[in-house]
Amino acid sequence: MRFAIVTDIHANREALEAVLASLERLRIDRYICLGDVVGYGADPKWCLQTIRDTCELTIMGNHDAAISGKMDFSYYYDAARQVLEWTRQQLDPDELEWLANLPYSQVDEDTGQCFTHGDPIMPENYNYIYTLQHAQDLLHFHEELKYLTWVGHSHLRRIFRFESEEMVREVVPENIVLDPQYKYLIAAGGVGQPRDNDPRTGFVVYDSDTQKATFHRLEYDIAKAAQKIIDAGLPHGFAYRLYNGV
Repeated sequence: MRFAIVTDIHANREALEAVLASLERLRIDRYICLGDVVGYGADPKWCLQTIRDTCELTIMGNHDAAISGKMDFSYYYDAARQVLEWTRQQLDPDELEWLANLPYSQVDEDTGQCFTHGDPIMPENYNYIYTLQHAQDLLHFHEELKYLTWVGHSHLRRIFRFESEEMVREVVPENIVLDPQYKYLIAAGGVGQPRDNDPRTGFVVYDSDTQKATFHRLEYDIAKAAQKIIDAGLPHGFAYRLYNGV
């Protein structure tokens, strides 16, 4: 079975359109979104409805939680808070309710996968998992970890291989065939706002039959997405960062 793993759309219609067009050619069986459908970008309604119609499972990201009233966003910095408040005004009550009812995490027992936005042990806390130290902190919960855990939140691509209850290694984030004697945690990058100094949008395809995870990067119309942010009166920094992938 082939899974499409997308995450951190952040209301970037142009990036999501490019990703979905590519996925249509890849014989995908199940579409999974790891959260943060909205926030930062200028097309929250279109992205929400598209993910809602396309993905059989969507996880609640921290921006989804804040906008839908499940999280106090007073601690966000001013620019991010401005976008959160603007986004809430763009969405209908039904759309806000959909965001509020998304799960913090979900397990697919048939394939041994866990889907979450941040920390898989306490997903409602939205702790980041993108450094080796973060992964080492999860060694205490080795028995609770599933064979394969997917996370978003950092907008980075990372692979961590848990080789025992005392050992985890970071693996180069390239296409990989998983070894069933280990457990893995994979950070799937970001569709709408990559932060690895590569502005191209990205997603992952995982084949549970061959155990292969394939990372994809695509060009998209960054100028159009950025101009929409400016035209909406949102902080210009969220437009400019799209060009640099930071």
